[in-house]
Amino acid sequence: MNSLKNRRIVYSLNYLLDILASEGEISEAQAKIIAEHAQKNEIDLESADGIDSLIRFNIRRPAKEEGLPESRITEDVILKAVASREGLIFRRVDPFDLDLEVTTKTISESFARMNTLVPIMIRDGELELAVFNPFRPELWQDMERVSDLPYKVFLCTRQDINRLIDDYYQFRTAIQAAEIEFMSSSDLGNLEARVKVSEKSDPDSQRHIIKAVDYLLRSALRERASDIHMEPKRDFSLVRFRIDGILHDLHKLPMTVHLAMINRLKGLSRLDISEKRRPQDGRVQLVLGGVPTDVRVSTIPVAFGEKMVLRLLSSDSTLKNLEELGMLPEHYAIYSKFLSSTYGLILVTGPTGSGKSTSLYSTLKVLANPQVNVVTLEDPIEMVVDDFNQIGIQSKIGVTFGQMLRHILRQDPDIIMIGEMRDLETAEQAMQAALTGHIVFSTLHTNDASSALTRLIDLGVDAYLINAAVIGCIAQRLVRNICPHCKQQFIPDYEQIKALGLDRYIKKSQPLWKGRGCDHCRQTGYYGRTGIFEILPYDTEVKDAIRKNIDLGDLRTLVRKKGVQSLFDDGMERVIRGVTTYEEVLRVAGGSMD
Repeated sequence: MNSLKNRRIVYSLNYLLDILASEGEISEAQAKIIAEHAQKNEIDLESADGIDSLIRFNIRRPAKEEGLPESRITEDVILKAVASREGLIFRRVDPFDLDLEVTTKTISESFARMNTLVPIMIRDGELELAVFNPFRPELWQDMERVSDLPYKVFLCTRQDINRLIDDYYQFRTAIQAAEIEFMSSSDLGNLEARVKVSEKSDPDSQRHIIKAVDYLLRSALRERASDIHMEPKRDFSLVRFRIDGILHDLHKLPMTVHLAMINRLKGLSRLDISEKRRPQDGRVQLVLGGVPTDVRVSTIPVAFGEKMVLRLLSSDSTLKNLEELGMLPEHYAIYSKFLSSTYGLILVTGPTGSGKSTSLYSTLKVLANPQVNVVTLEDPIEMVVDDFNQIGIQSKIGVTFGQMLRHILRQDPDIIMIGEMRDLETAEQAMQAALTGHIVFSTLHTNDASSALTRLIDLGVDAYLINAAVIGCIAQRLVRNICPHCKQQFIPDYEQIKALGLDRYIKKSQPLWKGRGCDHCRQTGYYGRTGIFEILPYDTEVKDAIRKNIDLGDLRTLVRKKGVQSLFDDGMERVIRGVTTYEEVLRVAGGSMD
């Protein structure tokens, strides 16, 4: 820290070109050409805006390793080179790393903006700071008047720092104001609320709860969260985001703010604000940057109040090309054959959060065209798609799957999607629809494809109906992908491989892949998710087994003898191909190893 107090460095073009060349980010020849070009265009080589000048040049950066593509010189690349030369650490600040109290109470917003810095947290008695340019003695003279704590400095991009200042200081201001001001909104449409989430909070706005809710939703969409959990505790409310299937703690909020934010979200999703003792379900559509995101809202009473969970379903994540679902070519060929049928029932199975909705919506989107009538029965409607005729189930007033299925058969459908088969009436109606010239999709909450067939029998469906209607069954799960930014090869410990029973998949000294952890993946080594699948065609052998009322264990044995890969087998194939890790496959599909 003392070395920074007496050092002054200007991010000039001359200084940065020297560093980039010495760090191998550009060649000496490139540096010379850029300097000559700058002089020719009367660009000051000693001016402090060297970073902006370099970025405008759009310089190609040579690949660090063979086989990797070329990239461009960005502010990240420049500051990493500066950090390496000056003995500092470059850091991409993750919003989950920030302590809201430390960030907003240590220094003022105006000081943070003026000096392009943001406090991160206090760790081991040191205040961690993200700073764009720490090589200014006057900055540290001012900091001595602001805080008595010793500092640990990280280099960080202006974009990251300014975004954190915008988000956190405005959020903190809203939270503080909301502790003394309760606000709610009932700006609702007739059928569906549609809310434009502001890109930045309006500093002049006094509607503090709206600002706080906007921040939370904006952060969730930006961080790729699939769910937001707002959980009341004894003394505070815990806000958590689920990203790539894993929950991360984000904020602790005052309980008064929790109540006001819950009411705001209830109003947006047309839930009863006065009802706090019963579970409620609703939906709302958010718009951020012109991109709509459908949100399912669920509340439930817990020990210290109402817990709310918001499931975010954007078109980018929920509507994919079938090739993007993650099926291996052999599985994709079988699934495509299912879809070429003119009638029949296709079952998709898996627990909540296994990607069933994504698979079904993506499939229906591909099949939908002006010549066909696509009708869905959902409880609730997860995402509104203009190409489908979507019907929401309302059990409280008698609008059930079975009842509505009878009615929509009079609506001349070509393709039907049933959210879930929960009872005999729905299952039998689905079978009849499949036998009368319709393609029917439905889901079941079973562990594998074989269990879907025995579940139908358990519901009371006759074997002859199952054999006549079912085309095939798909079981699926979601596994995290290895982060492409920090992916590296390694040789696993073979004794551990054998102890885990994976030696039938992984040979001795066989190289695998893992993520070492980086800023892009929050040091987890994983980024994004893909599906693993078990796809069971409903052929003559399986029909004979169902007709003979075979038990589940024997059916699974038969299916494996036919060469149908289990979920675990498919997952381990992704491990060998370098898509994911065996730890991740064990976590997600370890129960289907046999």
